[in-house]
Amino acid sequence: MSSRIDDLRLVDPVLTTIVRGYENNSFIAEELFPTVTVSKMKGKVPKFGKDAFVVRNTERAIRSDSNRIAPGEFELIPFETRERDIETAIDYLEEEESPDYFRYEHRIAKNLSDILRLGKEKEAADLAQDENNYADNMFEVISEDDAFNNPDSTINPIEVIQEALHSVRNRIARFPNTIVMGMSVYNTLMQHPSISSLIQYSGLIKITEEILLKVLNLDKIIVGQSVHSLNGSDFENIWGGNIILAYADKSPLQKRSEYNPSWAYTFQREGMPEIDTYYENGGKIKIIRNTDNYGLNITGNDAAFLIKGAYQEIDEGE
Repeated sequence: MSSRIDDLRLVDPVLTTIVRGYENNSFIAEELFPTVTVSKMKGKVPKFGKDAFVVRNTERAIRSDSNRIAPGEFELIPFETRERDIETAIDYLEEEESPDYFRYEHRIAKNLSDILRLGKEKEAADLAQDENNYADNMFEVISEDDAFNNPDSTINPIEVIQEALHSVRNRIARFPNTIVMGMSVYNTLMQHPSISSLIQYSGLIKITEEILLKVLNLDKIIVGQSVHSLNGSDFENIWGGNIILAYADKSPLQKRSEYNPSWAYTFQREGMPEIDTYYENGGKIKIIRNTDNYGLNITGNDAAFLIKGAYQEIDEGE
């Protein structure tokens, strides 16, 4: 039996379309946890091992046998999506005073979307920066003495990153296609002496991102810039002083599937996110609500490497 609120509830197709197409460039969770849609809140998906990433020889000569391989034995792991929602209330007097009420509603819809996306970003960052989510020997914890920003450190960041790249390749026969790092690590690398020493005779006066990519032999660096606060006044970086090198499914959304090999996925319920509205206080208060439903899962922990503590706050008193 439906409640009165359910009877008055109306999914807003315009606002829903806006939040589904809206992107905040400071959020990067999608890079490591590409989204696939699922029809149910619970299910099972393959856990990808090394064989899933191997490129097979599929060419067949005329009249020769087909290229048969042994059937893969794969483990199924459970996933579960959970609902998240956030809402705000607008008094009818605000509607009367607003010069463009529709644009006002659009701004509210985007604000609500940012709140939900920030929560997803924090959840993704926590998973990606936890060494327990990586296979054995697929993470390195840097000590404070060896942190990239420690002037007394004797390790070379270029060598550390290159070793991590090859660690992934040795596990899955492919190099990582996604490199994510916190802003503090990125800024440190942009002025690190091991990199600047390589260009000191080139005539350039500073390291550029293009030079950094060439030195590290990378195509693109994705920098986590978002921050969060628990009390509304003190802010912390969501992506800390760490580097994640992962193989993620980069196929177009319409061709993406949970059966494609990938380090991780976001399993999102079909039709989500959505915006709905309902009224309170005899119609004087309009509620705009944004609802999402998803779950984040690691599906192939061999396919990524974590460099933890690449940047650390150094105690100057020591």
